[in-house]
Amino acid sequence: MKSILIMSLLLAMVTNVYAKNKKTMLKKNEQAPAFTVKDVYGKTVKLPDADGAKIFISFHRNVGCPVCNLRFHEIEQEAEYFRSYGVKVIAVYESDSANILQYLDGDTVSTIMIGDPSLALYQQYGVERSWGKTFMSMFNGIFGKMKAGNRLFKNKMKQDGNLNRLPASFLIDENGKIVLAHYAQYVGDEMPLELLKQHID
Repeated sequence: MKSILIMSLLLAMVTNVYAKNKKTMLKKNEQAPAFTVKDVYGKTVKLPDADGAKIFISFHRNVGCPVCNLRFHEIEQEAEYFRSYGVKVIAVYESDSANILQYLDGDTVSTIMIGDPSLALYQQYGVERSWGKTFMSMFNGIFGKMKAGNRLFKNKMKQDGNLNRLPASFLIDENGKIVLAHYAQYVGDEMPLELLKQHID
């Protein structure tokens, strides 16, 4: 009986948070919020893109998150695909540039890496924080993803962001309009790459 009550309270909490955050969530066909920021190497990154490229932007938690590390490697494995279709890939982290550079450890990656410890971009794009949804990750394969992500770290990284941060990702067309928007319902809930490719091809 107690477990049923706990689950009911968690479900109510998740539903309430979702209803509140839904108002700020971006939707397909909306104009993506414009921004001008610096990547971890000091290079200016703008949206809409000055070169008229499609943008795939992923909001991760932080560079110490093993589930995010797993997702980052999955995306990097598709670097040639994105390049062949002229898609620029951006990864945003709550971590600062120094920690992201430590995470990369000298590796050259195709993804444009952006640190956003001020959370300005997270707020612009309505990226959620939710303890209820974070808790639900335990019932959606998070432990296997953590194990897989931990094996991919070059260096042990501390988690330096909000532990209840949820990921989100967006495909944005050449004119700055949102083609796909995905807000995670739990940690590890990511936009399927096959779905992404269907809207790029």
